[in-house]
Amino acid sequence: MKKTLVLVVDRDDDFGVKGKIETPVVGVEGCSVAATALGMADPEDSDINALYAAINIYKEIQTESDTDVEIALIGGNEKVGYRSDAAIVDELEEVLKRTSPDRVILVGDGAEDEYVYPIVSSRIPIDSVKKVYVKQAPGLEGTVYIVSKILEDPAKRKRFLTPLGWILVLIPLLYVIPPMVAFVNDGSPISNMTTASVVLITGILILLYGYNTSEWVSVWKTKWTARIKGGSITVSFTLISLLFLMVGLIVGYLSMGDVYVASFFRGLLWFISNSLWMMIFALLTYLVGDMADMYISEKKIKFSFVIGSINIVALGLVTTGSIDILLTYVDMGLRNTVMFTMELVAGVGLAVVSAFLRRHMKGVLEAAEKNMDTDADAV
Repeated sequence: MKKTLVLVVDRDDDFGVKGKIETPVVGVEGCSVAATALGMADPEDSDINALYAAINIYKEIQTESDTDVEIALIGGNEKVGYRSDAAIVDELEEVLKRTSPDRVILVGDGAEDEYVYPIVSSRIPIDSVKKVYVKQAPGLEGTVYIVSKILEDPAKRKRFLTPLGWILVLIPLLYVIPPMVAFVNDGSPISNMTTASVVLITGILILLYGYNTSEWVSVWKTKWTARIKGGSITVSFTLISLLFLMVGLIVGYLSMGDVYVASFFRGLLWFISNSLWMMIFALLTYLVGDMADMYISEKKIKFSFVIGSINIVALGLVTTGSIDILLTYVDMGLRNTVMFTMELVAGVGLAVVSAFLRRHMKGVLEAAEKNMDTDADAV
């Protein structure tokens, strides 16, 4: 007798985040408890209806045929993407091992089916897909309600609004940049780009709202307030890095008066050439402060800080070499092939060293974790 698994996949882990349910859940009783928990936490979540529909399908199959049937709920991660998909794979394999089904009936609300279906079908045949749509009030009032609920959900807001925001930002840039360059070069009027500027500002506001910038700013404010009150060394290093950044911008600006700049592009190259390394020092100073703060508070150093610092220096060397070559091409730099070559080779060499260290340390950390697991099993 073939065994059928009725499966519900919660890709953004609403059952775990809102309902505090630990997935995977196997069995109709556990799924009923999960549906009730999420229903009490957020009655308007469509995942509830998907799970109740799965329970209904489970009972129909159980009563109408002699097929062996089981039901399960698996979850992903609230940060939808590769993290959630990896979590789904792990929980799916656990459920398949526990239930040993021959086929699956996949039940969902239709929002993430295009992502979930390939993951499940690559591991077990899917006989049927059931999409559950929630009935809403007809007309304009119902539409406004649905849209407002989408905008309240950060994940859906990012999914639907940010593509629109990027379109409203990138397209107007094609109409804004040329007049701005002409204005910088010869003082041409910029009144003809008013409409494009309004659309551009609208796109930026939509992106800020779609990416939930206000919450990020609030978290950042809380984090730095705690650091300042706690006397964190990061604050001092951050102030020093800001000083380096200001000096770099000032040096780059003052250097513009040392040469005749015939175009905006040449002026930009000259500005970056003179301010780049002060900005790199600013970023390195911030990383050093963050690393020192972690060492003082936790007595450990994240190896990613070291790798990141090496990568920044490597990128700086490659960028410097590239800009020097471009400046030479526009007759604003020294024709020193040896220096350009050394900058590029040094940058690439550091990048290779960084990649080697990352790979080597990854193996060392994995070996250390295996040793810890072995020691724990031995105890």
